[in-house]
Amino acid sequence: MPTFTLPTLPDLSPATPVLWRGRVWTGVEDAPLNDGAVLTRAGRIEAVGPATQLAALEDAVTVQTDGTILPGLIDLHVHARPGYLPWFVAAGVTTVRDACNSLETVTALLNPAGLAPRVLPSGPLLDGPDAFFRQFGPGAVHEPGDGQEYSAGALIVRTPAQAERAVAFLADQGVTHLKLYEALAPDVYAAATRAAARLDLPVMTDLGMLTTRGRAAQVDARQALALGVRSIEHASGFALAATRAGFDPAGELSAALLDELAALTVQAGTALVPTLSVFEPLATDTPPDQRDLPLAGQGGPVRESLDAQWQAVHAGTRPIRSLAQADGRLAAQLAVQVARLGGRVGAGTDTPAGAFTLPGGGLHAELERLVQAGLTPAQALRAATGTAADILGRADLGRVQPGAVADLLIVAGDPTTDVRATRDVRLVVQGGRPLSPAALRATLEA
Repeated sequence: MPTFTLPTLPDLSPATPVLWRGRVWTGVEDAPLNDGAVLTRAGRIEAVGPATQLAALEDAVTVQTDGTILPGLIDLHVHARPGYLPWFVAAGVTTVRDACNSLETVTALLNPAGLAPRVLPSGPLLDGPDAFFRQFGPGAVHEPGDGQEYSAGALIVRTPAQAERAVAFLADQGVTHLKLYEALAPDVYAAATRAAARLDLPVMTDLGMLTTRGRAAQVDARQALALGVRSIEHASGFALAATRAGFDPAGELSAALLDELAALTVQAGTALVPTLSVFEPLATDTPPDQRDLPLAGQGGPVRESLDAQWQAVHAGTRPIRSLAQADGRLAAQLAVQVARLGGRVGAGTDTPAGAFTLPGGGLHAELERLVQAGLTPAQALRAATGTAADILGRADLGRVQPGAVADLLIVAGDPTTDVRATRDVRLVVQGGRPLSPAALRATLEA
């Protein structure tokens, strides 16, 4: 069978067996295999190993790369819209965990008209009667009642019994996880986690930060950890836990308290998804430099609407710059300590709810921020690959291993030594189908 390089790669069917040769990083180990190969066939990874061991496969097309082959990336915290979906794939993000959407939007995300990542939906989040989403009008929340459908972005639950019914309903709708929000009463929150556990439905939670309503929430991170949530988003609820412990979370927390909170997180088996990209733009008057992120220069109506939203969010948060700095500092410190203790840190962007978080491209910025906080490049990469897949409970994602889905990202350079290398996307392989940057840009422009 013939050998190609990336610039000369023809259109290949996902069914075509392909041997991808180059530096291979599996999403699990610290170091890459410098002269490695990955065999994909029928949308799955069939073999991985030294190129010399796999080169004799006579029925496979060989593609020689001069960069690094790594798993397709996973963004663990997004608020997707149908128009954003191609942007994720074009940036090498082949799986996203959606963190809150109406059931109508979920249906649209799961039935895309074109190029799209794998979407794992939560559907509407569960919140209490003092829901943040009430400010967006009556269509933003839904209070359960007999004969009514749950369709809005937030379901208001006032009692444990309502919480149990809401969890059962969402499970019946096929959501892959449950999201619990900041205004839930403790007994209602506990009832929701118990109902989710009975249905084997993982729980992600946003308990509020200093920049939102975290100090007014009723459930803090300690309580959520004790109830077995799968992941805590934005390092939320930890500021409230610090307050209840007698500390001012707007200042520097003691090393002993940080150690204790990180140890509790690891002992609970809960992942931390710090979303550092949410806080950094709010902590300064200067928007972040996005020029070298994938699709940073992409125009069109999607980008225009995002820019308008981001500018409004950024301008409206000038009074809370110092609180954003404190939130970002706490999230970064906890992420480093959780990773040091062997716990799970996941990469999520909150795109596009946070200011200047590009769909897809924003995950590359998040990886760099995790490294700047103190994670190694390999730890940061795992936060968007192998560790992210573990958080999702999906052994078939986020790793270059036999049996996994053939989602690959080929980049120039070695991101295990310089994490910014992920930004130079040479090819995306989705389910065994190669997608060149030129083809991806054409899809976006169309």
